[in-house]
Amino acid sequence: MRLKRDQIPLYYQLQQLLRKKILSGVLPLDVPLPTENELCKEYSVSRTTVRQAFAALKNEGLIFRIPGKGTYIAANKPHDKVMHYFSTVNSLAETFKFAYLAKKIHHKGVVNPSMRAALLMGLEPGEKIFCVRGVRYKNEYPFCYFVTSVHSDLIQYMGSDGIKDEPVLSHLIKKSGLQLQRVSQRIKAVKASDRVTRFLGLKKDDPVLELECLYIVENDKAIEVGLNFFNPELFNYSMDLEQKK
Repeated sequence: MRLKRDQIPLYYQLQQLLRKKILSGVLPLDVPLPTENELCKEYSVSRTTVRQAFAALKNEGLIFRIPGKGTYIAANKPHDKVMHYFSTVNSLAETFKFAYLAKKIHHKGVVNPSMRAALLMGLEPGEKIFCVRGVRYKNEYPFCYFVTSVHSDLIQYMGSDGIKDEPVLSHLIKKSGLQLQRVSQRIKAVKASDRVTRFLGLKKDDPVLELECLYIVENDKAIEVGLNFFNPELFNYSMDLEQKK
């Protein structure tokens, strides 16, 4: 198939063709897109044209590249949500959809807290925490490395049952009977640490999105600190705001 040689740039024509195939489901999620060479031959265009089309699709959040494996369709197409903004504790349940994505726990147990976790939870010197570390997957691709720290007073509730199959927060609330009063979230771009690069398949010092979540109960006590590091190729953060009726 040859693209039209008119006033419309070739890369834009190719972008729109691929975009239509992606959104219509013609191109499957679980296999890589055609290579640059294959697209060059199919549409009689240069490699530069293909790269420009891929760059435009990537900026739309439609595709991402895995080095050494190829270019894939992003599971979270425009308007799909991976995370949800919430303004009340009652709507926190919506975020549990995120926590139920496939995950693999690499470590869980009682450890000394990091300085950051100790400060956020107001721990005394020598206090231990329960820590869970692992990776969340989307369509078999690692897109989030997480570190969950639980306050020393709640270690007793962190047995082996439950934490693999449900979010740590819901497990804590169910077991302890505490009522969540407030949640604090902060998002910023940081350089990937050695551990994050290893588990997400990134390069050292690549940028990642860090989401810090602080879960607070009565008496302003932080019972859990969650640190989530997202591969920016696979993650979109979105908010829906509605006018109060």
